[in-house]
Amino acid sequence: MLLAVAEQVLNGLMLGSIYVFVALGMMLIYGVMHVLNFAHGALFMLGGYCAHLVFTQAIGNYALAILAAIVMLIAVGAVIERTVFAPLRDNLRNQVIASLGLVLFIENLVVVLWGPNALQFRIETTQAVVSLGVLRFRVQHLLIIGVCALCVTALFLFLQRTRFGTAIRAVAQNPRAALVVGIDVVRVHRVTFAISMALAAIGGALLGPLFLLFPQMGDLPLVKGLAGILLGGMGSIGGAVVGGLLIGVIEAVSTLVIATDYRDAVTFTAIVLVLLLRPQGLFGVRTREEA
Repeated sequence: MLLAVAEQVLNGLMLGSIYVFVALGMMLIYGVMHVLNFAHGALFMLGGYCAHLVFTQAIGNYALAILAAIVMLIAVGAVIERTVFAPLRDNLRNQVIASLGLVLFIENLVVVLWGPNALQFRIETTQAVVSLGVLRFRVQHLLIIGVCALCVTALFLFLQRTRFGTAIRAVAQNPRAALVVGIDVVRVHRVTFAISMALAAIGGALLGPLFLLFPQMGDLPLVKGLAGILLGGMGSIGGAVVGGLLIGVIEAVSTLVIATDYRDAVTFTAIVLVLLLRPQGLFGVRTREEA
């Protein structure tokens, strides 16, 4: 039983790492730009397709395909930020409507460019197996966990130890005050959106080889990423990381005692219970209005 639990915990960390890529990207955009980007799941999916395109049609190197997907998605994100979200910066309702419209546009664009059928993304790490004691895992699972840990660490160091990271935190806290002290708020918004797109590209490119690529593959990670944000606490980057990982672990471990079909119900029941006891989430701060 302990071996089964250990195996499912590691599988949960893999799933949770995927949710963290989505949750972190959405949290950055919302925290800094105050934009609710519900198209993040579709962009996550597009990252997987871009990596598949470069890998199969160009270089055949998985690491370079991921880097190419990052560059491509940053370029797509730059267009979206300037043409869609920048003009709607102060209108939350229209941001939501626009992002939902983007979901339909991106998913249908993928159908036009790649066709409606699911694609296979075959790489060696999905077949290779590594042994951890008596447990055996796919190398791709460990790669996802490792890359997620590396990205989270790099992001925290960037935000805490660099001058531009300090500017991002200043804009997130008070954009008007940041503008007064000479911070280029527009540039901060664009860089933040680019970082979010890079995270989406990495997540999609890492998940793609484990499953089939299809236009709606980003929908479930989007929902679980949002759930991770709520569980960890709105406005907390650390909370988004812990929330995403917890959801993945709860989801995987629950399959040991209940049917797989009910794992989502267990996950969201746990989230509801946490929020009933702590409405601001695990790492959120209770505001005066909530007290």
